Amino acid sequence: MPARPEVAVDRDVPVLTDGTVVLRRLDERDVPQLARNCADPAAAEFTTVPLGYTETDARWYVEQFVPDAWRARREYNWAAADAATDRLYGTVGFNALRGTTADVGLNFGPHARGTGAAEAACRLLLEHGFAHLGLTYAYWMAKVPNWASRKLAWKLGFRSPVRIDGFMEQRGASVDAWLLTLGAGDHRTPQAPWDGPPRPGAASSAGPGAPR
Repeated sequence: MPARPEVAVDRDVPVLTDGTVVLRRLDERDVPQLARNCADPAAAEFTTVPLGYTETDARWYVEQFVPDAWRARREYNWAAADAATDRLYGTVGFNALRGTTADVGLNFGPHARGTGAAEAACRLLLEHGFAHLGLTYAYWMAKVPNWASRKLAWKLGFRSPVRIDGFMEQRGASVDAWLLTLGAGDHRTPQAPWDGPPRPGAASSAGPGAPR
């Protein structure tokens, strides 16, 4: 089983950084930007966030859902922020924890796209999961046709993309999804040539594990 924290309250969220991006616990300062991120059309299209997302929804997520999930060892979610300014880029974490595996979930705002922040944050997350949480596999689910999400997973070394029609649940509907896998011993670099469009267009740095 993963070596998960025995006491997982919000103050125990480990701080992870590469000097450019920092993963830390979510708090009140993040509420306005989190609400803007989740109200973005790409988040509505490709994640499971409720439609019409407001600061009230963001505050509930920050103050109740995230700390409750840590305590229950159900999900581990971080704020991903600029290490210099502390401005929130988005959220990233592990959800659907089962045995020694978990799904990666993320949602970054439009201002983070093209900065490399999502890739850096995911690398910090994966290193922590494999080295300190005892994970043996991480899974990545992207709604078809979220090519940007799939390309990010490809950059991180996720392999063997499989399309499963109707596998992902989004606001009560079944939608098609790609599933990708990364093992603890896998290289964190592309495992095969890129097979998608040269410039993923209508897509986002977002996955189903975004704020509810």
